[in-house]
Amino acid sequence: MEAPAVLYHYASLDTLALILHNRTIRFSRLDKVDDPQEQRSADSQNLGKMKLVSCWTSSDEESIPMWREYAGAECGVRIQMKSYPFKQYSVSNESLHMLSSEAVLNAPGGSFDGLHLPLEDFWDKNYHFFETARDREILHEVEYTNDESLLFPKVINVFENGGLVADLNALGVHKTTAWSYQKEWRYILTAVPIGIDSVINVRLDQILRATDVVLDKCDPGIPPFYDLAISDEAFSSMKIVSSPKMTPGNRVILNALIEKYAPGIEVAESSIELS
Repeated sequence: MEAPAVLYHYASLDTLALILHNRTIRFSRLDKVDDPQEQRSADSQNLGKMKLVSCWTSSDEESIPMWREYAGAECGVRIQMKSYPFKQYSVSNESLHMLSSEAVLNAPGGSFDGLHLPLEDFWDKNYHFFETARDREILHEVEYTNDESLLFPKVINVFENGGLVADLNALGVHKTTAWSYQKEWRYILTAVPIGIDSVINVRLDQILRATDVVLDKCDPGIPPFYDLAISDEAFSSMKIVSSPKMTPGNRVILNALIEKYAPGIEVAESSIELS
């Protein structure tokens, strides 16, 4: 299904303040989201820690359950933002010498453009994200099912020579039908538990550590969250709806946030009336 032109995110005033102040959207690991089942696969307890998500809905109709669960009827907002709202990155020519010759040769025009994440963020880390590359899809529609083979997929494939591979694409894209009212789309980052430097320089100890992560022998060491910068265009076209029962004090806070960090952004009243 083609991605909607805009998506919606229910959030507290506290979360809105961070979005406006930092101009970023936070991705959280699957073991930190509201459905604890999502982090589990049929063959690993660790791999959910390697998927980070930012959860949105395609429904333009306000949802009372989502107001109450994610924003608060008295102190939250619903944010409307264009799909793919993130800033894109390029790798400078000065940084290309740090990459493998194969990567440089495959870069159009000898440079890396349109990346989803700043590659330089991961030079000295023990992980990186698959979705850094521009040809990796970052936005996915959640599928609702009660099929346990999809909810808890088998993701590890062991070869006869003892090697193994973990296909994480099946994680983070299914939820039980009890959540179907959310009509969820989510941005997904898939962590690889090995640093870019270790990949380029074929550091065997780090490659073996990545194998141990897949086999639940050690923790992946992936941070609980990662923040992606919002593009100027997406930020300026953002729209906000205030919660149905927003208190006068919280409205003062909301207005102050908009005035300081995002003057000109449209703020509308909720269409829902709650007693």
